[in-house]
Amino acid sequence: MRKRLMLVGIILLVLISITGCQTKPIVVGRGTVKYISSDGGFYGIVSHKPYNGTYFFDPIFMPFRFRYDGLHIWFIVLLLTNMGSIHCWGETVLNIKIIRWI
Repeated sequence: MRKRLMLVGIILLVLISITGCQTKPIVVGRGTVKYISSDGGFYGIVSHKPYNGTYFFDPIFMPFRFRYDGLHIWFIVLLLTNMGSIHCWGETVLNIKIIRWI
């Protein structure tokens, strides 16, 4: 009887820990690099299709070879929902992969 209660308790703990874990959403899409001149100037991504109602993504770091206003790209980014941005423009993201798209 005691073993059964311990087994049920362990199963419940495992199920609670699994459901409590949240995965970070990964956004995949095509977009255009845009230079925004406010706040000293920075580069953002304007997506061709919305993700959760927004078209705008503010990468933490944009690689130098993609810093061209109007450049069409294909991107994979990690959405950072718990991190704010000083730019106050779009969702803050971390670049995973960016490919030039023609």
